Amino acid sequence: MMLGPALDVQGGVSAVERLILAHAPADVRIHHIATMRDGSAWRKLFVFLSAVVHLMFLLLTRRVDLVHIHFASRASTWRKSLLALFVRMAGKPYILHAHGGGFRDFYARQPRLLRWWIARMLKGSQQILTLSEGWREYYLHTFGLPRERTVVLPNPVCLPAEPPHRSHRSTVTPLFLGKMEHNKGAVRVVQAMHALPEEVRARTHLVLAGDGDVDSVRRAVGELGLERQVTVMHWVTAEQRNALLANADLLVLPSLNEGLPMSVLEAMSWGLPVIASPVGGIPDVVQDGYNGLLVSPTDIPAIAAAIRRLVEDEPLRLQMGKNARASVEGLDISCYWQKLRSVYESVLSGEG
Repeated sequence: MMLGPALDVQGGVSAVERLILAHAPADVRIHHIATMRDGSAWRKLFVFLSAVVHLMFLLLTRRVDLVHIHFASRASTWRKSLLALFVRMAGKPYILHAHGGGFRDFYARQPRLLRWWIARMLKGSQQILTLSEGWREYYLHTFGLPRERTVVLPNPVCLPAEPPHRSHRSTVTPLFLGKMEHNKGAVRVVQAMHALPEEVRARTHLVLAGDGDVDSVRRAVGELGLERQVTVMHWVTAEQRNALLANADLLVLPSLNEGLPMSVLEAMSWGLPVIASPVGGIPDVVQDGYNGLLVSPTDIPAIAAAIRRLVEDEPLRLQMGKNARASVEGLDISCYWQKLRSVYESVLSGEG
């Protein structure tokens, strides 16, 4: 059984779920229960209560070998802590799949009793899957977990058959994909675009796509007079995303905190160099100067300098793109499933 956001929810966790479910081996049956959907608070409450009823019914009436629980921070943690309690009461093993870059700060802000409640959820799991070695160390040291009960499992990608050829393009296209919020830095990317020298900006066209406060990003574009050089789109479908990645020349994501963003991995799988910040699991996959550039997420001149460097140096940009593609080949969903299956089997054999 898998517990996590609905498969049509916008975001990286749902993207991971969709890949896992779509590529599951024939002899592994997974029943997915949606614990959250986008919408009003009342709708979210209804979906969660429905998930509780659905979970309890299946635990009591069906064969359930293992429960795979995806969680992030804030409301996601509280929802999953209750569901994990019900799974423990039913005597079933569960694994926790840790997503979201904000968990560290979220946990530190909680009073002692709520920290105890969260720790109870974590310590009751047979395995905790983390997105990077850094996050693994955080969970080990913060919660005193045995090392053998934690596994580093970076997010998967579905590799395109062949990335497009991007040489000799007259216009270079940086791309931002993600939630348009302060953490991800969409406005900071627009400001970096404005900070480029005019002659560089003239041959650059920035595209931003995602949900969140799209109107604020559009206002920033207008205030800086960048309407001709910046396109701001709402959330796109998977097909539209792939078209944007095929047309782009680099990805820019100056996040303040992260788990391991799917947009970075997807861009690399399409042969794009990445400009990102050294937070969360990003330094595990983006090596500065090899397959991308790492910059401080709040240093607008540094972000602009990184964009300028890749706009002006086509051989460097293309080589970094090739390196990026090679760097994530081991994260293809087929390889990912081999690792995930070994986790499932170790828990079910009593070794996890």
